[in-house]
Amino acid sequence: MMIRERLQKLYVWYRLFPAVVFLYIVFYPFLANLVASNTELLDNRPLKAKPTELTRDFAKEFEAYYNDTFAGRKKLLKKYGKIQYKLGIDNGITIQGQKGWAFYDSAKVPDGYTLIDYFGEVRFSEDELRQMASGVEKARQFYARRGIDYMIVVAPNKEAMYSEYMPERLQKQRKSEQSRMDLAVEYLQKHTKVKILNFKEALTAAKQKIPMEIYFPLDSHWNEVGGYVGYSAMANYLNKFGYHLPVTPLRPEMVSIAGSQKSDLDVAGIKDTNYRVSFLDGMPVKCLKDEDHGFMLVYENPQAPVKKTLFMIRDSFGMGLVPYLNKAFAKTVYAHNKHNKRPQLEALLNEYHPDIMVDELVERYFDRFLKYNDLYGDQQ
Repeated sequence: MMIRERLQKLYVWYRLFPAVVFLYIVFYPFLANLVASNTELLDNRPLKAKPTELTRDFAKEFEAYYNDTFAGRKKLLKKYGKIQYKLGIDNGITIQGQKGWAFYDSAKVPDGYTLIDYFGEVRFSEDELRQMASGVEKARQFYARRGIDYMIVVAPNKEAMYSEYMPERLQKQRKSEQSRMDLAVEYLQKHTKVKILNFKEALTAAKQKIPMEIYFPLDSHWNEVGGYVGYSAMANYLNKFGYHLPVTPLRPEMVSIAGSQKSDLDVAGIKDTNYRVSFLDGMPVKCLKDEDHGFMLVYENPQAPVKKTLFMIRDSFGMGLVPYLNKAFAKTVYAHNKHNKRPQLEALLNEYHPDIMVDELVERYFDRFLKYNDLYGDQQ
């Protein structure tokens, strides 16, 4: 009799178990938020702020805030990612490539359109190209009136640089190796006076010569080697205009392993190998400001060969240029592109009085130039 009763109890628990698991999954974030919340920066962007005003978009803004900050988010996503990785399933934003490589489907976030850029089928229209040309020319004139040189630099998406590791099913859908960004850069170079540099050519050449990767296999960014290639291309370009930036041709012996780092794609918790490039070692670079988790940085280097101040509006790829620009310029200021608004820009320009303004962005953000007519147009 007792055995029968025990079996009945076990059967009841067996029936209840799926419901208990379901309730745990649904309500755990709500209960955990009573005592904690997520405070880690996500996807190289600030956390969504909690809305404070009751507007038409309040529900949408609160949902975005909650999705960023609910307690346990990081652990839950990591466990979910590990399960998907082991099953060979793309985990939403992460595309599992060949030979252990991972790629970024940024449209799922949304955070640009990496696959649209990769497929090479969609192009900017003629009207969009004219709009971009007008906007960046307004930007050049805006800075020229203040005695500031203006330059645009663009880093290609990882999917373009290591397309051979993309899944075969996606390679079959690719129409052209020349992306809409490549064509837009050529258009802007032809139809404006703006200094604009696409790093793609320099990175492709370096990839063929250097035995180590220039982008992280499991992260969406270039590594320190890729960053140095970008800096070298930028320095060689600016030196044509009399800047005299130091450049040392990259050689394998300049590169050493510098530990490992967590992937922003969070592929089952596996880490990427990090590198260090030896360049102007011993320079007395000093950090004067580090605010908002690195979203506002200022450095000083009294022994820099270029006695000028560089100001950069950057995204996450810009951080790959920082170690080298810091050693080349006497002062460097790096503001995340969340500061790319007219009042903030004017305040920063008045505070730091830069000699050169670098507008840095990765390929998937290239369409932001469509907004530059409004950003840099005449304002009363």
